[in-house]
Amino acid sequence: MGSRIKNDVKKLFEFWCEVKPTRGIDRGSVNRNGGAAAATPAGVIIESFPEGFRDKEMLTNIPSFAFPCDLLSDSVQSFSFVHTTGDSKWRFGFCRHDPKTETAMVLITYLPWHDTFLKFLVVLAELRRTDRNGFRTFLSEAYNRGVPDSGGSLTVFYNSGQSHFIFERPLQFQLPSIPGNHNLNLYFNFVDPKTMICVFAAMLAERRIVFTSNNLDKLSSCIQAANAFLYPMVWQHIFIPVLPWEFKDYLGAPMPYLIGVPESVLETVSADELGEVVILNCDTKMFMSPFDDALPPEIVSQLKKYLSHTQDLIGDRVSKIFLGALVQLIGGYRDAVEFHDTCKTFNPDKFIESRPAHLRPFLTKMMELQIFAQFVDDRLKMLNSGLGFSDEFELETVRYAEKMKKRGRNYVFLKHVKDKSPRSAQSRPEDSMNDLISLDDSNNTSFDLEDFDPLNQNARPLPPLGKNFTSSSSNNNMKSKSSTLPVGVNSSVLNQVNNPLYPYFAPKHKATVAAVTSRVTPLPQQLKRSGKPDDDFELLRKYGLDQFSLNTSPTASPGQASTTPALTAGSGVGKGMNNWTTFD
Repeated sequence: MGSRIKNDVKKLFEFWCEVKPTRGIDRGSVNRNGGAAAATPAGVIIESFPEGFRDKEMLTNIPSFAFPCDLLSDSVQSFSFVHTTGDSKWRFGFCRHDPKTETAMVLITYLPWHDTFLKFLVVLAELRRTDRNGFRTFLSEAYNRGVPDSGGSLTVFYNSGQSHFIFERPLQFQLPSIPGNHNLNLYFNFVDPKTMICVFAAMLAERRIVFTSNNLDKLSSCIQAANAFLYPMVWQHIFIPVLPWEFKDYLGAPMPYLIGVPESVLETVSADELGEVVILNCDTKMFMSPFDDALPPEIVSQLKKYLSHTQDLIGDRVSKIFLGALVQLIGGYRDAVEFHDTCKTFNPDKFIESRPAHLRPFLTKMMELQIFAQFVDDRLKMLNSGLGFSDEFELETVRYAEKMKKRGRNYVFLKHVKDKSPRSAQSRPEDSMNDLISLDDSNNTSFDLEDFDPLNQNARPLPPLGKNFTSSSSNNNMKSKSSTLPVGVNSSVLNQVNNPLYPYFAPKHKATVAAVTSRVTPLPQQLKRSGKPDDDFELLRKYGLDQFSLNTSPTASPGQASTTPALTAGSGVGKGMNNWTTFD
């Protein structure tokens, strides 16, 4: 199935509407044919834009997602939901409830820019209250302006040009950060580190997982943030950040899922109907699981250690901590890639044998997962196409391997030494702790890269793609592509390959870099200013990165330099990067 994010999006949003709830209804059961409620709908769309939007399935389901349960709050609530299209792509909905109007404003888009669109809804709500004509003009201009390039921005004016809103497209390889990412902020504030680790382990075991809360913003944000920690893998199963009452039958689905359920909806489902399910209550911070989903002890120790330093968890550090665990677990997948005349394939047995002994039992189970099989399949497609890689995971994997070599402890050689030693890592966990990526070295800095492609320099055109590895043990997990998935999901396999979390992979990355070089300072100069040796830059040069003008220090954009009041959403070039961390 690959990435669930649509590629080549042409518009900032697809549809806007205002929904009025239907009062005093008895919310009925699900209509399996159309996915809509069989009884009276949860609400009615009273205004919309554009008028030509004709997706009947989406129009039918919007009221249920806008009012997934009875809302009793006296304050404004904002949250996000996800609708799965017929080609298995995620379409994001951003919703804003205003108790004064008793309506919900909904924006539908293919772009997962949560921070941007939640702020955009605030501007829309204020304009609609104060200037109806200006509201329609502003909405129309945003709809017709297109989508900015990676790291770029787009400015839309309103109030007769006196105010403007800036749509900033996230950088291609930027990880969620604190405080810039709304979802991660709420997850970190309302879920303790120990529980985060338990959820992470349950997701790596592909369990049936339920998040619940009385607050829809907290509910959708926590489940979106937890899902982001899977990067570079992609959740391939049912994913519903906020489950409407009409769709609660999905909780009985006999396959893995990740679902956010309003507490009032969960209370109507019996334990027998749920079956064996992992539950996290985001309000009480209670975590319950009938399973013993334990990560390798060494990795758990590292996660607890770094997540306990709450005063240091600013910027993308929390994301890097979980990414570091996955680099340790699956970063060595290339050791099992076999080169043939027509293609490259993946050897599962070779992968297990190449890993340290203390990780093998866990990885053997992980080999059965659909998320891992899909991850390997996507990487093989990149290798066989000659594209190379362009994501944070591959860069950190390369840097980790280089660091091990510099220490004279090549991890493949070390694995054989441990296997033959009577005092193995299994009996001495502290020995294997040194294999993990270190985040607390005193010289931690960040590359702050705008764009990179570590392996493209040496990539060569290859013959047509051959048969790729697909885990033969996926068995029941593969059933998640069946007709019991959320409305519109099918099992089509996509030809294109996207970065799972940052899907805007562009082979013309040189043009992307060229577009921003005029605004930044070259990376080598920054390293020299900081007094740090150029070892990191030499590592990049080794992989052909010196052909690009890598950079880190932005200047204010023309829109930001203006004295006109502005509301900036998303993350601009270089914003907050001083707090980024690396694995030195």
